[in-house]
Amino acid sequence: MARLLALVIAFGTVAFGAVYPWGFVPLFGAAAAIGVAGLYQAGLRPELRPLAFALFAVCTAGTLQLVPLPIAVVSQINPATPPLLRTFDLAFASDGTWAALSIRPHSTAVAVVSLIALSLYLIGLPGLLSPRTLRTLPGALAVTAVPLALYGIYTREHNNGLIYGFWQPQDGGGGNQFGPFINRNHFGGWMLMTLGLLIGSLFGRFEGALRDTGHRPARRLAWISSSSANALPVTGAVVILGVVAIFWALSRSSIISLAAAATLFAWLASRRRRLGATRRSLAVVSLSAAFVAGVAWRGPDRVLAWFRDDRNLLGRLDAWRDAWDVIQAFPLFGTGLNTFGDAMLFYQKRNAGFHMAQAHNDYVQLAAEGGLLVVVPAVVAAVLLARAIAANLRAARPESRGFWIRTGAAIGLVAVAIQEVAEFSLQIPVNALLFATLVSVALAPVVPRTPSARDARDTIDFP
Repeated sequence: MARLLALVIAFGTVAFGAVYPWGFVPLFGAAAAIGVAGLYQAGLRPELRPLAFALFAVCTAGTLQLVPLPIAVVSQINPATPPLLRTFDLAFASDGTWAALSIRPHSTAVAVVSLIALSLYLIGLPGLLSPRTLRTLPGALAVTAVPLALYGIYTREHNNGLIYGFWQPQDGGGGNQFGPFINRNHFGGWMLMTLGLLIGSLFGRFEGALRDTGHRPARRLAWISSSSANALPVTGAVVILGVVAIFWALSRSSIISLAAAATLFAWLASRRRRLGATRRSLAVVSLSAAFVAGVAWRGPDRVLAWFRDDRNLLGRLDAWRDAWDVIQAFPLFGTGLNTFGDAMLFYQKRNAGFHMAQAHNDYVQLAAEGGLLVVVPAVVAAVLLARAIAANLRAARPESRGFWIRTGAAIGLVAVAIQEVAEFSLQIPVNALLFATLVSVALAPVVPRTPSARDARDTIDFP
């Protein structure tokens, strides 16, 4: 299963992030099939039913934006829609008797179908994640992460404006590519989530290192020559390479989010007593070394200069102001999922010379496109998801690698959620799939076992 998941994610990654229909249609089709298979094999776990109902409510809300209504009804509940459609939609202008709440139903339909596929995947995949799959998934993803990072670093310095040296992105790209991604920030989002799993796996390996050898030199020597010991430096090297690649991309949102994730890992390690003082120090030092390598390889002066450049930040603030105008005009039902770029044809007043097809803040964009109709169930789903993950992490405390891999997935989710304040990485289909994969890993069922007295002393308390 780990190889299958890694293969699906690798396909979406090399296919320009699966941003084109020929990429995202098979990607989300495979996701839906995996989700259905998981539900068929393991059923829906009782603790995930509230989350499943909340996701169903979000999908239903998006579907309601597609329902044709008499124009008189639309004028009452979404007054800004008819005037916009008369200018935007020639078919409506000629016979404007019925209209959907979405200003472009086809785009919204694509978003809703994608959301349904990802919801099935998110709810069904945990039932397919055995303990072995959980342990092998980070390594399987590393097979894609390593060449992706190396190729991204190469293309950042040898960029002819074309992906793979021959493909011209439909929006031009502006020389902002990184590897197969049209936007380096989207690469940053992909690597942030993958690093969450890899660092979690690394910390889990540190926790298990030399744990059962006692003080016998023969056992310690046998462990040092084992595959578990050999996996430690390999995993550490992959983590360092991923961190270096994020710094090489000069994605400020990714660097800030990565720093937040590293802080969370260090804090949790300090509270995890069973990790042990020596192994805790080694884990934190390894993570610090990755940051030092990233800054040193890219160059401290280059990184600082990039952070001091506030032009992109000012452009984002202007985009958020324009998005606020859309939110005020469509507060209840929004413009329709996946229609922000269309709305900006009429509401964009700033960032002259650029068409802001995205708000560069997915929370603001969701409010503009979904209104309260979508935002309310989405917030409920987010709260239920956080509660379900926290409960699952508490149940996984007696484990070592399983606990840290689940925790790494959760921290990867937090990291990309921070990045979304200034980016739209999760609008890239493969990143959305990777996000749902991390959710499923964090929710992977814990095999129950009777905790020992030592386990009870070595646990960590979650609020």
